[in-house]
Amino acid sequence: MKNNNQLKKAEDIIVDDALADDKQFEEGELRLAREIKRTVETQRTHLGGAQKELLENRIARSINQAKRNQRLVWIGSAAAILAMIGLTVVFQLVSESGIRDYALGISLNSESVYTRLILSGEEEILINTQESKINYSPNGNQVSIDAEREINQPVDGVAYNTVIVPYGKRSQITLPDSSTIWLNSGSKLVYPVRFAKEKREVYLDGEAMFDVAPDKSHPFHVLTPQLEVKVLGTVFNLCAYSDDHASSTVLESGSVELSYKGRSFLGQSKEMMVPGMLAVYDPLAKTVVQTKVNTKHYTSWVDGYLVLEKNSLGSIVKKLSRYYNVSIELDNPQLAGKTFSGDLDLRNSASQVLELIAEIVDIEIIQFDNHIAIREKQN
Repeated sequence: MKNNNQLKKAEDIIVDDALADDKQFEEGELRLAREIKRTVETQRTHLGGAQKELLENRIARSINQAKRNQRLVWIGSAAAILAMIGLTVVFQLVSESGIRDYALGISLNSESVYTRLILSGEEEILINTQESKINYSPNGNQVSIDAEREINQPVDGVAYNTVIVPYGKRSQITLPDSSTIWLNSGSKLVYPVRFAKEKREVYLDGEAMFDVAPDKSHPFHVLTPQLEVKVLGTVFNLCAYSDDHASSTVLESGSVELSYKGRSFLGQSKEMMVPGMLAVYDPLAKTVVQTKVNTKHYTSWVDGYLVLEKNSLGSIVKKLSRYYNVSIELDNPQLAGKTFSGDLDLRNSASQVLELIAEIVDIEIIQFDNHIAIREKQN
């Protein structure tokens, strides 16, 4: 531990990020610390050569100074090693973000009523079925749509396809490796036409159920706006709409590893999941909270129904609005806190589903064309 009277250096933050607001920094040290922090957190640029050399020299001097006191040798060495490894990991993640950059350039276009399959050559195929099925051949060169349309797509090198599902529709995609993905309403999935040799990687904005084909030598990665999920072969549901505050993962079988921007200085945290667990990531608090759940409550939408247990009316309305592509408005914001438990058959219309809820919850349903209003039941 350093003497409190000694001015602290930029490398001290790497050892203990709680010192970030410490007023014992010289102005130059504070600028260096902020620059390093901004570089790591944004994950857009590398440290400059001069900054790298300055940081490495500082850490080396800290270790040499610590050797004079045997009690500090391991602390200094471990801090230096962790700092350099941490920076390396972050920069590796940056270099592997090609699919993320590509995905961010494709708009969801929420006005469309069609499911859109966008091929790598920017050809766009419109699909009008309520629950479409898109299947790829093992080499990725042939695409079948609803077992009625066949498309040839010979590709050399890296190329990405995209499926965008509007509100009110869903899609099932079978990738060349036989992994199956059920894509929920209002979602976007970006994936390579042919997976790279070292790993399988897709990008999701929205909600999807994954049944990943096992392949230990080629891990499967799902990137989202907030999370990265790594699996070897498993079944899980991932909800990561960009307009939702939090992202959640529910594991039905197998195991997954979550990577996310955590609270440590270097920013990257990891957490393992086991079957039957729900993990919710809060990007503001930069924390993941896991709880034991009934996974059917989160995966039943794939089979056309919702299993609810004390769900808030506000969250139910949001799910139904996406699923049916209808505007549902609560007349009184306080209604959002009411809860409902039961099974909802999504083969029924939105108004029929809401009328079932109204039989148990003290509310009334009023429908005008594609708009549904919910208000307190009138006496």
